[in-house]
Amino acid sequence: MMRAAFHALALAGLFLAASSFASDAGQGRPRKPDPAVPDKAAASDAGESSPNGAPRLYWYEDGEKRSLRIDPAWIADFTSPATRPAPARPRTPLKRFIGGEKALETLPGGSSPVFRDENGAARALAGGVVVRLREADVHEARARLADAGLVPVRPIDPEGRYWLVDSPPGLPSLELANQLHESGRFESATPNWWRPRALK
Repeated sequence: MMRAAFHALALAGLFLAASSFASDAGQGRPRKPDPAVPDKAAASDAGESSPNGAPRLYWYEDGEKRSLRIDPAWIADFTSPATRPAPARPRTPLKRFIGGEKALETLPGGSSPVFRDENGAARALAGGVVVRLREADVHEARARLADAGLVPVRPIDPEGRYWLVDSPPGLPSLELANQLHESGRFESATPNWWRPRALK
């Protein structure tokens, strides 16, 4: 009799859990993501692999391959604000996006998808790639960069070891950074990431 009572309680618990799940799933309330707040689902999805086991989107940081995931709810608009009146507070390039992931393939120039990194933090591709030269190449940095077909913008450290090179915003800069890093011509290459400023 004890065993029968135990089974009855267990079945009742399963029924309650299933009905609770069904009512939550049926509410159909879309969550409004905040791009500045880590997205746990995005963080877990960031490690998704293609059938051959490689990350779908990635970049290199300190020589390590890092996974990325596109957040289809947001885009970043990096078009020049020169013709707009100066706002009272710093302008963010983030904009809500309702076109879905397919529409991200045809974003207007100067825009980037918003990505989530392995920690769920938002980031976008503002344009440009940061290249780290080998020490022996620093004295002829511009020539080395030009030999690789790159347009140097400026050095970003006093020693001239790190250089910003030109590329459009969005996925082209990610592709160029990965191509340069994997080519072995430079010590490293990483996209020129834009990230939301943390509030203090």
